[in-house]
Amino acid sequence: MEIRSKNDNNSMAELMAHLTCELARTCTNKEHFFAAKYDLTPAEFRCLRLFRESPSIAIKSIAIQMNLTPGRITHILTSLEDKKYIERKVDQKDKRNVIVYLTESSKPFLKVVNENHIKLHEEILKKLPDDKREFILESMQDVIKALKTWSDNSRKK
Repeated sequence: MEIRSKNDNNSMAELMAHLTCELARTCTNKEHFFAAKYDLTPAEFRCLRLFRESPSIAIKSIAIQMNLTPGRITHILTSLEDKKYIERKVDQKDKRNVIVYLTESSKPFLKVVNENHIKLHEEILKKLPDDKREFILESMQDVIKALKTWSDNSRKK
């Protein structure tokens, strides 16, 4: 499928629908491959990626960010806890909440995982023409922003 005419909105929308689905499938395959490399499930990998910015996150926040049911989150966290990557503690400020913490022993492992994840994307970037990389990244940001806006607006209806 290719762009036929810049003035044909229907064809462009059809192409965008095809490309976004193809991108999602390809990213899912990449994520499965990468997670398996570290003996993680894709869901465990996605969950651990949430800790890039902070060593602790409330379970409620994990559930929202991953868009999964509490039962599925519990299953993922139990598995990560069994692997000694995380631990759960009751929030001392509000005993109804549980906070998930990275274990000290998991931090070096996660550093390597994140570094290799970045290297994988460096390899992908190298496959793009030098003069288009910045434009592609900016365009991806624009598409994500538009999709998030659509998603937020459709939830309000």
